[in-house]
Amino acid sequence: MKNSALVLVAALSSPLVCAFDASVVSITDSRFGAVANDGIDDSAQIQAAINYAVVNNKSVYIPAGTFNVSNTLDVTQLKGNHNARIKIFGEKRNLSTLATSADISLIKVAHGVELHDLSLRQNAGYALGKAIDIPFASYQSNFSKLNISGFDKGIYGKWVIWSRFEDLFIANVNVGIDLHGNGQTPAYWNLEPNGWFNNVNIFDNVYVERSDTGIKLAAMGSNIVNSTVQNSRVGVELYGPDQHYTWNNQISNFYAEGVKTVFKVKNSRSLDINGVFAQGGKSTDRATAVIDAENGGVITIKGMTGQDWWTHTAILKNTYLNGHIVAIGGSANLDASSTYSNGNSKQTAAIALPANSSWVALPDSLSISGNSTYRVTISGIRDGYEPVLEEYTIFNWNGASRYGKISHNSGNGRIKFKVEGGKIYAQLAFNGGGGLSGGKVTVEKLH
Repeated sequence: MKNSALVLVAALSSPLVCAFDASVVSITDSRFGAVANDGIDDSAQIQAAINYAVVNNKSVYIPAGTFNVSNTLDVTQLKGNHNARIKIFGEKRNLSTLATSADISLIKVAHGVELHDLSLRQNAGYALGKAIDIPFASYQSNFSKLNISGFDKGIYGKWVIWSRFEDLFIANVNVGIDLHGNGQTPAYWNLEPNGWFNNVNIFDNVYVERSDTGIKLAAMGSNIVNSTVQNSRVGVELYGPDQHYTWNNQISNFYAEGVKTVFKVKNSRSLDINGVFAQGGKSTDRATAVIDAENGGVITIKGMTGQDWWTHTAILKNTYLNGHIVAIGGSANLDASSTYSNGNSKQTAAIALPANSSWVALPDSLSISGNSTYRVTISGIRDGYEPVLEEYTIFNWNGASRYGKISHNSGNGRIKFKVEGGKIYAQLAFNGGGGLSGGKVTVEKLH
């Protein structure tokens, strides 16, 4: 019997027999021996099937059933990151399951790998390990029709380029999709001599629920479409390092429900958001903000609808937000270097005026032009306690501007404006005190 077995193994591994193999190998093939639903570890059997497929340029099929895994299934084990371009797929994602209780990366992949129609499940009872680990500079990969649950990170990758993530259901994780840089913090991203980064990736119909962060990307030139995050702290987080800002990311047709901060942005030049429905929370448990941006560059938001209650519509630091955020309750929280253009006609910025009555230029985004009329409103807290509200109308005609005060509360002529070359300047015309801090100025085009 032993001799016969050896002959069979030799025959199966011979070039002649391989030439007649189908293009797909099953992990339950007798050459590999994985068995579904038996509660026994199948790591070695599945790895053997993957290695065989890599060497022989075949795909790996995972039949219906649950297969237990205790060690990482490594696509790159034999031929490295660049030469292991295989396809691994199941019968259907609700039928073919790879399950683990170990603190591992369940599947490690690289260039040109495809994963489809599978459930990847962590059975430890708490967020642990990674479902899919993309360790280095993967490009032209495709991940679709996957159910992922219970892991610390659903998909975890570095320097992923020209890849697709579509029809994914991810639940009970710390981070659903985390494409990071060379380390755990933004400061390590894109610092290599050749400028590696995550870019030109598509995220289509990705659903994440019960996470800390749904989609977290150190990325540029990427597109998130038709996707949803529910019952999570952050919906989408986009970030770059201080040394090299990210840009040209797009989010379209996005749905958020029960998410504390829908979009979190740091160190970005540009971001377009087109079509978002955001539900916050109960009036007794308000969500934080639709957008929280620091050094966010220009963020343009269009076609937003929403409901429920928010503490802030937006939190902005050194960021220009163009568009209208629909939310119940809350207002924009801006620093002096930020502006919020509430649609095409109204723009808001933070303002601080010194007690020495010097003129302070308002941000360029609040300038006026054309033959138009504007309403300028400024409000804030003076000396930490006294409320200030001033309102003016500015008339701009043939390049000449005039302004007149139309109403005010608390004080007489507390704040003055002047217009020079379409640029607006403000002055605290009041002697003494500590100046105006924490104020807001809004310029609204009337006609």
